Amino acid sequence: MARVLITAKIFESRPVEEALTIVREAGHEIEIATIDSAYLTKPELHAQLPGISAVMASSEKYSRETFEQFPQLQVISRLGVGFDAIDLEAARDHEIPVMITAGTNDTTVAESTVALMLALARELGTYFKQASTGDWTRPATTELCNKTVGLLGLGRVGRSVVRRLNGFEVNFVASEPFPDLEFAESFNVDLVEPHDVFRRADFLSLHTPLTEDTQSIVNEDSLRLMRPGAFLVNTARGGLVDEAALRSALDSGHLAGAALDVRTVEPPQPGDELAGHPRILPTPHMAGVSTESVERMAIAAANNLVAALRGDWDRDMVVNGVYAE
Repeated sequence: MARVLITAKIFESRPVEEALTIVREAGHEIEIATIDSAYLTKPELHAQLPGISAVMASSEKYSRETFEQFPQLQVISRLGVGFDAIDLEAARDHEIPVMITAGTNDTTVAESTVALMLALARELGTYFKQASTGDWTRPATTELCNKTVGLLGLGRVGRSVVRRLNGFEVNFVASEPFPDLEFAESFNVDLVEPHDVFRRADFLSLHTPLTEDTQSIVNEDSLRLMRPGAFLVNTARGGLVDEAALRSALDSGHLAGAALDVRTVEPPQPGDELAGHPRILPTPHMAGVSTESVERMAIAAANNLVAALRGDWDRDMVVNGVYAE
């Protein structure tokens, strides 16, 4: 029997019973983490890891120090697809598989992306605020129709966004290192280099993992390439965007607006200037969170964790190259 820690805050108020059953029926004991804010801090995580063999993890950070201090850890199973909060090399050095729940929240993120894109185009954030005070001013906004949607990343989520936007009569341009050529041809997606996506997009949407190569890929130079009046939507990872450069582009009016579901620091600190910026539509890292997706992620994470503990797991879910023999 292994002790399993669940660090997803949603389990405090709305546990996914099927996921809990999967873990318990495999003979393991479950502990729900105590979480005081959005995510566990390092001291809070380390205080709850003694005796824990496996974690169904949220977005808290796992450093080399974590793996060295708690050598009994056998698997980190993410409820989600992001893994930038985990030192993958350190986990690999300690032979700990880091697993994700690929394919469980594509629909949710794609729907959120389209919603944010429409909200930016029609300035719904401004309208909501005005109408709530009785202000019936109606400045003209813009449409998606005939605009170019640029995607940095055409993986599962990027393709889901294209499918949902296809009926809006938009043009697609995308950058993807491992493209599905049949999909791109079917949906008339023009595959180009990243700098051409920046140049051509009226709406730029980010759907790429955060790696050394993509860190701050949206920066002063790339933003300068964008069309005046373009919009940015980030439902991927906050570290993809140089936030100081973004603010400058918004202040100057070069960009018309940005929807940021993710930030470099989450949650943002009090007084954060971007969160309150008039051209920013902020949301609290909710793009992939729906009742349905949480259930899918939790069940998949539980299955990944149980499989890893018995020494037989799906290689496609592992992101750090630690595989069952």
